[in-house]
Amino acid sequence: MLLLAACGPDSTLAVDDPSWPGEEDELGTTQQEITCSPVMSRFPVGAPHNIGYDAASCGSGTCRISCPDVNKNSDWNGGSGHHGIDVFAFQRAPLVAVADGTISAVGTPSSTSGIRVRLRDRCGWEYYYGHMDQAVVSVGQRVSAGQLLGYMGRTGAASTHLHFNVSPDGRYSSDINPFNLLAATSPTACSTPAPPPAPTPTPAPSGCGILRPNTTLSANQSVTSCDGRFTLVMQGDGNLVLYKQGAWIWQTATNGRGGQRAVMQGDGNFVLYTASNVPLFHTHTNGAVGAFLNVQNDGNMVVYLGSSPKWASNTAGR
Repeated sequence: MLLLAACGPDSTLAVDDPSWPGEEDELGTTQQEITCSPVMSRFPVGAPHNIGYDAASCGSGTCRISCPDVNKNSDWNGGSGHHGIDVFAFQRAPLVAVADGTISAVGTPSSTSGIRVRLRDRCGWEYYYGHMDQAVVSVGQRVSAGQLLGYMGRTGAASTHLHFNVSPDGRYSSDINPFNLLAATSPTACSTPAPPPAPTPTPAPSGCGILRPNTTLSANQSVTSCDGRFTLVMQGDGNLVLYKQGAWIWQTATNGRGGQRAVMQGDGNFVLYTASNVPLFHTHTNGAVGAFLNVQNDGNMVVYLGSSPKWASNTAGR
């Protein structure tokens, strides 16, 4: 039976990481020497797939998928900026750990990468999963080869696929062509059942005082508590300020630094950006996919995932 998956050639992924202030970007600047070859033992997609965009198997707008892949080829071209290989399957196909290791990053580093996860193995190699629909792991988490990391999607891309990069110590643009690793592990996607699906995140509420996922406060926009006493304002001077009936009780102290918009990101992080995407403040809540911001009637401003608080301004009662 012929199986098809929507597909299309990828564009160059950005390597900047503006949603993670203080963290090294995808290039890294504090590298350590790798100690051995990549230890990848599992294919990153737990389902029938197509390795590498090509006109023969994907030119119709859908890719012929199989398990193991009989149409595999490499679309890696580090010299021209395509640092990695695109793997096609279907929306929400399970994405699994290719090796035992530690999750080194989760989030949305740029508008072109979409949601991504980076997995670091014991030798210092990092495996980059881009354009995910959802991540179900968190930074610092230990995972085993084959463990569910999230689901294939199209965030930051024109078509559903996985952008997969293998690089020494997370140096994204110093990557190797992962084709041989993918070709060798392709059969492992067929030998075991797909991991169980993750629980569906609780939808964020709507209404007064709420800043939902993927919502932006631009300059001179605000969100107000339901009782009307507390207002969070993205000021034109670049400062993000929480007011109680005209008097400020919390601020980012970023006036004059070019702050332009505050974003409640889909990855759970609440970030204040400049016009050039430089982050000036964030709540360190990336990985809490689906979280929302609530300006409460008690004066506290809280980032919630479902009913669980992930960050607070600690201004209740002021």
